[in-house]
Amino acid sequence: MTWTAPPEHVVLDVTMPQPRSFELDPATTLVLVVDMENFFVHNAERFSPRMTDTIEGNKRLIEKARAAGSHVVYIQSVRKPEALEVTRFGCSPILAEGSDGVEIAPEIAPLPGEPVVQKWSHDPWAGTNLEQVFADLGADPKTWTVLVTGVSAAVCAHAAALGCSNRHYMTLIPMDCTAAGSVEEEARVYAQYMSGGYEFNMAFTHSELVEFVPGAVAAETQVRERIAVPA
Repeated sequence: MTWTAPPEHVVLDVTMPQPRSFELDPATTLVLVVDMENFFVHNAERFSPRMTDTIEGNKRLIEKARAAGSHVVYIQSVRKPEALEVTRFGCSPILAEGSDGVEIAPEIAPLPGEPVVQKWSHDPWAGTNLEQVFADLGADPKTWTVLVTGVSAAVCAHAAALGCSNRHYMTLIPMDCTAAGSVEEEARVYAQYMSGGYEFNMAFTHSELVEFVPGAVAAETQVRERIAVPA
């Protein structure tokens, strides 16, 4: 058999996931906030207003997590002048180290003691100390749940979510806390989560549907109970 070239145009029909409610044990839950920086979320003339609109959901979720004594970790995207994106691949310089654009949006700024992991590419797991931060917090994929928020849902937050899923953490996507450049981009990525082999440990929620309850049953158990076929 020979390889068959795909058609020039492909149209996808995606049914968007519906957010589910979750009760999460704060002792084994981590909120991972990705690239909620001024450059992205206070720059609606350049990026989608959908990114700005994620501030409200992030603020709500982060405040809930903090009040419950849960864990919040921030990812901050920065670039050095010698970044290969610029020097090798010819991209325009952005996210300059030390600039106001890379600062976390003041509405959801980290509190003292909350880890801020700087990354130098789209992937927060590549060449950073994120693995060590998880380890220092005692995050164990056997028992912990990670809520991944931030932008873009189709690029950096996407890389973060896949990284959590691939490390076998139960990974939740609060849909009001993340956005891409368009709804279509979000749909494409969400379809991958739902049908690309990741669905066994990924699910969708909303900041208003998340409650932190000490001793709550595991998130994956809550998912299985909802999709179980009645006897």
